[in-house]
Amino acid sequence: MTRHSPGRRTDRLSRRAFLAAGAATTGALAGCIGGDDEDGNGNGGNETNGDEGDGEPSSPDVVNSSNAPTTPSVEDPPDAVYLPTHRESMEHLETVEAGEYAVMPMLTYPHKFWLVSGTEREAVTPDSTGVHLMATVWDAETGEVLPVDTGAQLRLTRDGGLVDQRAPWPMISQTMGFHFGDNVPLPEQGTYTVEFDLTPLGGDTVRKTGEFADRFTEPRTVRFEFEFDQEFQESVVNGVEYLDEDRWGEPGALDPMAGMGGMDDNGGDSGGMDDGGEGDGNGSEGGMEMSMPFSDLQPADAYPGEGLGTPTSGDAAFVVRYLTETRLTDGSSGYLLVSPRTPYNRVPLADMALSVEGALEGELVQTLDSELGHHYGIAGDLASGEQLELVVESPPQVARHRGYETAFIEMPSMGVEVP
Repeated sequence: MTRHSPGRRTDRLSRRAFLAAGAATTGALAGCIGGDDEDGNGNGGNETNGDEGDGEPSSPDVVNSSNAPTTPSVEDPPDAVYLPTHRESMEHLETVEAGEYAVMPMLTYPHKFWLVSGTEREAVTPDSTGVHLMATVWDAETGEVLPVDTGAQLRLTRDGGLVDQRAPWPMISQTMGFHFGDNVPLPEQGTYTVEFDLTPLGGDTVRKTGEFADRFTEPRTVRFEFEFDQEFQESVVNGVEYLDEDRWGEPGALDPMAGMGGMDDNGGDSGGMDDGGEGDGNGSEGGMEMSMPFSDLQPADAYPGEGLGTPTSGDAAFVVRYLTETRLTDGSSGYLLVSPRTPYNRVPLADMALSVEGALEGELVQTLDSELGHHYGIAGDLASGEQLELVVESPPQVARHRGYETAFIEMPSMGVEVP
């Protein structure tokens, strides 16, 4: 396994810059439903989306120059998962399939998110009119979300001409789980066509096991269209829902969007997760209904083998199990399985570098298994009473939506004892 070090992210940043260099430049949107302010974002000198706002919700029909609503944010958020000030609205397009992949594209207004390179965060703030384009990718046969970086690429065209091309970021969101997305500038209103390329899954980034071992080996492309017009902009802006102000910044997470599968029998309520916690008590997302799987992992007690506890680090929960006589090692030895996830919605934390020291030593391999889902594992034999130390060499190298941006960065090592 190749560790996802700061260098790897830098390489990807360079690749994205190269791809974007051939895209058309972005002009002002004809009929834009917002105006500029002194800092160029309609926010009266504050950052886009109200990052340093006065704590009062703006009217959702007030937008800035990037056609995004000016929303408040939590001041001094905790270094943990927290409830944001609002729930975004979005438009869901029809599910499209290509080979073994199923993809649901989604659109909303451009908004702030955070990239992670090593242990450094970088805020991405929209500065032009367009959309935040997202896609959830899953296995069309089993309905399992594929929560790893597939090296996806997308191209936007209009009337046969190239408008933009880029590699969308792997992201985590409280309401959407793992997905791909980015802010995409658009020069004008109209109908846009997207070609979304998916490369073979695996290589040096993830090991596939079980029924996934010989699958997702061919590149595929899905195509879809969307309309960028006044009606869309007004819909996603007016659909913003605010939480009660006294809940802003509290520990917890928004519930997954209504209509998303998964979450076992919890009905989409994040209050039923492994480690407790409360959701926002509202499973809706702009009142829309759709059928799309959510990338939640299994509860801790659903895994086979012996439980070695669920330690925490950086507000992430680490389900640790030891399996014997498992197909993951051809029965030649035991298997240490570690499943890091968010503390409320059990969203997998992909693209980490994780190692173990003590009675068993080595780097755990990021694995996607047809039965056990996304996890990190290493073969080896353990005996009762032996001590282990789980070491996070680098935190999850995935972009984060609001409410996740301060968690899963500083991640101290964790002690584990074999019962």
